[in-house]
Amino acid sequence: MRQQLPKEIDPFRFAQTGRELEGEIKLATLSRLSASLYKDDGVVQVSMQFAVDDTGTPYMQGHFETTLSLTCERCLQELVLPLKIDTQLGLVRHEKLAEKLSDQYEPWVIEDHELVDPATVVEDELILALPLVPKHEENCLPDEAWVSEDKADTQMEKPDKPESPFAILSELKSKK
Repeated sequence: MRQQLPKEIDPFRFAQTGRELEGEIKLATLSRLSASLYKDDGVVQVSMQFAVDDTGTPYMQGHFETTLSLTCERCLQELVLPLKIDTQLGLVRHEKLAEKLSDQYEPWVIEDHELVDPATVVEDELILALPLVPKHEENCLPDEAWVSEDKADTQMEKPDKPESPFAILSELKSKK
């Protein structure tokens, strides 16, 4: 069984010392993510390794694993979505420094002398991994939902050709 993660860390100090964190976070405690869930029971297994690369850039390499319960947009029933997320975040103190990060890193902006809750970055990564429109892979709706009740309504009849506004002129011309 894994332990709870600390509530506050200094990621830059963790990177300098090469610290690792392992633990779990209850989905119910992730309020921004919970709003998108069908059920918020379950946990996220978290593994974070902090280090500094050869160029002197502090970074966090994370692995997050969970199973989310979402609402299928087609049938409005539960959709179970297993997630395994691997990420590399470069630690920067200002937005301007984020542009200078190597392409292998996504920026994690942390203001000067700010302690952060590691659950916040885990929640951000889970939200980014959510599908835009959650739906079952298979056809989850009954056949009746795909077919109109009245077959006649589904058959497209060609509309009658509208009478030309010049048809009256044609009739006047033929009366002469």
